Amino acid sequence: MLHNTRLQQPCGQLKEYPSSASAPLTGDYFVCGTNLSVQDSTDQGTEIAEETQPTVHAPRFGVVGRSFFHTFESVITNRDFRMIWFGMVLSMGGFQMQMVARGILVYEMTGDPFITGIVGMGFAPSLLVVSLYGGVLADRVERRLLIQISQAANGVLAGIVAILMFSGSLAWGHLFAVSVAQGAMFALQMPARQAAIPSLVGKNQLPNAFALNAMAMSMMTLIAPALAGVLYEVIGPENVYVMVCGIMLSSVLFTSLVPKMYPPAELIKASVMSNIIGGFKYIGKNKLVLNLMIYSVIVALLSMPFRMLVQVYAKDVYGSEPSDVGLLLTALGLGGLIGTITIANLRKGHRRGWVVLLGSFVAASSLALIVSVPVYTAGLIGMVGMGLAEQARWALGQSLMMENTSDEYRARVMSVLMMTFGLMPLGMLPLGWAIKEFGARPAVGLTAAALFVVASASVFLMPRLRRTV
Repeated sequence: MLHNTRLQQPCGQLKEYPSSASAPLTGDYFVCGTNLSVQDSTDQGTEIAEETQPTVHAPRFGVVGRSFFHTFESVITNRDFRMIWFGMVLSMGGFQMQMVARGILVYEMTGDPFITGIVGMGFAPSLLVVSLYGGVLADRVERRLLIQISQAANGVLAGIVAILMFSGSLAWGHLFAVSVAQGAMFALQMPARQAAIPSLVGKNQLPNAFALNAMAMSMMTLIAPALAGVLYEVIGPENVYVMVCGIMLSSVLFTSLVPKMYPPAELIKASVMSNIIGGFKYIGKNKLVLNLMIYSVIVALLSMPFRMLVQVYAKDVYGSEPSDVGLLLTALGLGGLIGTITIANLRKGHRRGWVVLLGSFVAASSLALIVSVPVYTAGLIGMVGMGLAEQARWALGQSLMMENTSDEYRARVMSVLMMTFGLMPLGMLPLGWAIKEFGARPAVGLTAAALFVVASASVFLMPRLRRTV
């Protein structure tokens, strides 16, 4: 039986009230301007165990302070989530820097957009295969260790590429192999992170925590590409990879500050195959999650390939230098950051289903702008729109999935969602081939038209998603 106790203390004061003599408080903080319910744990069942968190007050900057606190609530009030979030920021920063450097490097080495596309999406096959097992593994082993192993492996792989460049023996095949290996590590890391979040934050903070987890990606998409593009010209690609190695290994240190996170014992007892099958059955029965999954896959197949081939488009249409490519991806990150800050402030009742659906219209319009106005400035504006649209689909869609998924299935649902990245070659390779055969603008224009069709159809064919608040 759950008992709620309201804390009605004046702003800036903290007072603890036991909900019963036999059931002590499991969460006991009060934040300026916010009343938090406290639950006892006499009969939790599948409820999430919420540990007592330290009291944190909103910065004393009036409306700005309250808005800042509201946006970063789960990071500010939960020390363990803060550590794992910082680790995510560093890990994604290194990943984004490496993607930019690798794309530019391969195109300079080969001059072939098709090969550039193959290397850029090399992580997709391993991501597709390993994702299934990544979700199950996150439900069977200690999650902190799994995250650390994947972070460390990504750092070591970046270091290997740097050594090959310094020795003068690097070939594009090496970059492809590293891309494949890093895809596997990414597939292991992300489901474990998602499954760990409910044990690190309060249940009422889950939407905010999932949005901030996605924000870590957007923040680094804003900063890392521009940094990588400039450093590529100033210190050379080999030194960029040395930096990437150091950044990725430093993420392991932050993750080590988080307590060990063991999965529920009942999940370990079941076989791996029964866990996988059970995850797919759950998605099939959960119609909202199924709709979100289908929508996310289709929109990603149409919108993500351009992002992966932007260096080809920029060089062919704008005649861009590496630093210019970095700025385009920074504009993408700026749009993503704006989108995730907005999404982190959304709560139930804000018609979030419509926001998800409108994202595909924004993506289609942004691509149409980029194609119709072959000017670098228009490309920057279009990339901001692409970043906004991506967060509506990815960050908010992911948050809605996790909110509407039972605790024991979260890692497996996330692993299936991660498979959407593994399907990217289905869109990436045709786009790379079309750019080579017909030119960049006609190929991307066709993609924009297809996105408009999918966006319009989704509004009418997915009423369950449309009605989600």
